[in-house]
Amino acid sequence: MSAATQTSVLEASPRGYKAREPAAPPVRRIVKLGGAAITHKAQLETLQRDVLRRVCASLASDGGGGTVLVHGAGSFGHHPASEYGVARGPLSDPHVRLGFALTRSSVTRLNGHVVGQLVEAGVPAVGLSPLGHYTTSNREVSASGAGAVAACLRAGLLPVLHGDAVLDEQLGCTILSGDTLVRDLAEQLRPHFVVFLTNVAGVYDRPPEEEGARLLRRIVVRKDGSWRVAEAEGGCQVDVRMTADAHDVTGGIALKVEEAARVARLGVPVLIAQAGSEDGALACRLGPRAAGAGATGAAAPEPGLGPTCGSEGTCSEGPAGTQQQQQGAEPGGGQGAAAWRGTLVMLEEEGPGEEAAGVPGAAG
Repeated sequence: MSAATQTSVLEASPRGYKAREPAAPPVRRIVKLGGAAITHKAQLETLQRDVLRRVCASLASDGGGGTVLVHGAGSFGHHPASEYGVARGPLSDPHVRLGFALTRSSVTRLNGHVVGQLVEAGVPAVGLSPLGHYTTSNREVSASGAGAVAACLRAGLLPVLHGDAVLDEQLGCTILSGDTLVRDLAEQLRPHFVVFLTNVAGVYDRPPEEEGARLLRRIVVRKDGSWRVAEAEGGCQVDVRMTADAHDVTGGIALKVEEAARVARLGVPVLIAQAGSEDGALACRLGPRAAGAGATGAAAPEPGLGPTCGSEGTCSEGPAGTQQQQQGAEPGGGQGAAAWRGTLVMLEEEGPGEEAAGVPGAAG
């Protein structure tokens, strides 16, 4: 390397020269694959192989470029973490220390299954465990591993992270959830959109197995972090009630909405849809346009990121500027809001807003 070339990648500092940080790579999307969607959460270390296969095939079909995948632990991590109190620490307790090791052994096995399925589908995926890259302080991220994720993306790889047991500066150790990882990566890498793939169609006003449960189709986040339901099946007046499974040490759906609201507050739209379904595949492929946001102007399509669709409704990846109407899509936008089932979480627009409807919440 010539001296001129060398100095072009070095910058002066009080102590001499140091390498510049490489520019962050463009990130199209961050996809969070829920542990409850790809495992039978009540059965220890039991995969839902068909759902995992469909999700990986869908990601492979549109190239997977510029993608970060984060998956939850499901039945591969929550049980030992809960039994041994790993989320509370401290590591000085031999019981907790053993649980820490058991939890990590379990979640890394699941990570191997996810990475293996992606590689089998032709995606250059690599596992990236948070332990060693992330540190927390009283359960909040104090040292981010986003740099390692960016390095993988620059190398043309698809990094696959997972909820993990990590070292905590105050507690000794804790559980870093996949949802919290998504929020940190969104803050650091600023993707075009984020998708949460879950075991149900989206966020409901109560546990979805209960009679009368209604899908919340759109949640609007205000700049102060509070949020409200802007659209729900059957009208907007809803009484939101959220729960977490007894063995879920990461906060369940309440944390999911809170973290989604934090991401949306950054100006990054979030879609929540069912893993392995066509709705989930559309969310990953089209981003907010899947929910019709592109048609209404609430979220403009990202140039060059959308599929090119022919008159027969078949789509392939390519420039989005001349996208034709798909079957079941609204003119001028992506998949119509009436056709897509899921939840869109997005930042409230500037200027006179819509009339407040629904239930206010806190994004934390």
